[in-house]
Amino acid sequence: MLRYGLLVLLAASVYATTINHGFVWDDNNIIVQNPLLEKLGNIPRIFLSEDTAMGFTGYYRPVTYLSFAMDRAIWGMNPAGFHLTNLILHVVAVLLYHSVITALFKDERLAFAASLIFALHPVAGETVNFLAGGRNTLLAACFALLSLLCYLKNKLVPAVASFTIAIFSKEFALLLPMVFLFSDYRLQRRRVRISSYIPFLIPITCYLTLRAVAVRNANFLTTVNLADSLAAPYLVIRYALNMILPIRLRVIYDLHPAVLTSMLSLCLIIALLAALYVFRKHVAILFSAFWFLLFLLPVINIIPLDSASLMADRYAYFSLMGFSLFLATLICMLNGRAVVVGVAILCLTYSFVDLQRNGIWKNDTEFFTRMTMDAPEKFDGFQNLGMFYYRKGEIGRSLPYLTAALSKPDIPAMFLIGSASVFWKENILGEAEKSLLMALKLEPANPEPYLMLITMYEQNGNNTLAASYRDVAERRFHDVDKRLARRGDLLCREGEVYLSRKLIVPAENVFWQSLQINPYNIPALLGMGQVYAARGEFANASRYCRKVLALDPANARAHYCLSMIYGMEGRSEEAEREMKKSR
Repeated sequence: MLRYGLLVLLAASVYATTINHGFVWDDNNIIVQNPLLEKLGNIPRIFLSEDTAMGFTGYYRPVTYLSFAMDRAIWGMNPAGFHLTNLILHVVAVLLYHSVITALFKDERLAFAASLIFALHPVAGETVNFLAGGRNTLLAACFALLSLLCYLKNKLVPAVASFTIAIFSKEFALLLPMVFLFSDYRLQRRRVRISSYIPFLIPITCYLTLRAVAVRNANFLTTVNLADSLAAPYLVIRYALNMILPIRLRVIYDLHPAVLTSMLSLCLIIALLAALYVFRKHVAILFSAFWFLLFLLPVINIIPLDSASLMADRYAYFSLMGFSLFLATLICMLNGRAVVVGVAILCLTYSFVDLQRNGIWKNDTEFFTRMTMDAPEKFDGFQNLGMFYYRKGEIGRSLPYLTAALSKPDIPAMFLIGSASVFWKENILGEAEKSLLMALKLEPANPEPYLMLITMYEQNGNNTLAASYRDVAERRFHDVDKRLARRGDLLCREGEVYLSRKLIVPAENVFWQSLQINPYNIPALLGMGQVYAARGEFANASRYCRKVLALDPANARAHYCLSMIYGMEGRSEEAEREMKKSR
């Protein structure tokens, strides 16, 4: 019990500062602005929904979203509760890991050393700190380890139940039966019986069936590309180096491994496997290598990842368990005092690095600033920091970062179009046009940049340029006016989504764009009224509502909005009169 208590104390002490952190990066899309999490009554929908961030990802992880919904029901929108859950899950994973290693090797000292390394290793820090990106891994790790522990103790029903929760948390856990097989054949030295694995096929079948219903592109094999897979050997070596010497950790990695580098990495892996063959009778080393490599398979780009980077520390959380066992095995080969000293030095070093890196995840400002430093040639950090300031209404701080993002070669068309809308709204037409032309070069079949260029120059009186873009658009797409009208309607719906998520600045931007296309668009006028009302600018809010009533005197929604505005201003009689008209 003393060892368990020490593991809890050390892990909790190192990551206690995370409880003061806010929602960062994808936390905002996946947790804060996710309507599925607003009430527990949405749980059935969660099990029929694809994992989404900026768009559809191909992942299906309903238990993760269920945990977020429960956090939200308990803590509201207080990020401290969500971070506390992550911290508890990491501590539980460490304790279960200790129990599994003890059950496998019957060596308390080895289990304790490996658990300390796993608990405090800096590679685990991203998983603990990052709510949206780490919760799925933590849940899968806890229930996968519990399933393995139950399996080792011949408790089949709890093992299958835990395995079910693990795979519905993250697809990594689908590899767990391979660990069962390795344990039976190589560690337990017992006869392998296929019948003992058949019960695990039931939850796998259920998972794959529900995934096929929920996920748009459920066949992940269609994304396999041999050229992408060439990076796999390099990624294996890079993950191993990060674990051996965790001083080159990044929040985002800018990796472009050359073919020669990958070939050299493959040669090194073959040499290491040959060395492993020599030590094949040392079961702890053999098992640690098997575990490390097995759980790297999903994240070394054999199946391309829906991610900003080829590599991320959170992808290596499972494999870190194998590395921790390997390192602990080597340390435990020393004499008693050397083991204590070695583990103590590692723990102090890891804790120091952890405490430093925790601060990176404190808020979006710290995180996105670090992203620009870790990957200065990638667009992600600059675009995210620029849009972060833009959503806060700090336009002056936003524009330099958005401009810097345009110079990065990896920026996709959708972000170029988003930046162009900001530049246009701020009347920086040169940068807006530059962004849209870059988007056209990347996606020549996308009509949206043309539609924006036509509207932008028509509204700014440059009819010559507007006509030239219209001519090109007509030749390529036809029905430009109909497309413009549809775009105005789509912008209105996008603005309404932003309003529902209380994102006032982006809502104003898209309603404004819609009104550039059609100044008499009633939903856009009402949306602008709501934007100004949310800011407390009631005179402007009333003006937009009255514009709607001038176009449509019987518009119930406009009367209702005016009633709300008058109510907020304390003009009760006028508010009541407008409410009656609304009814």
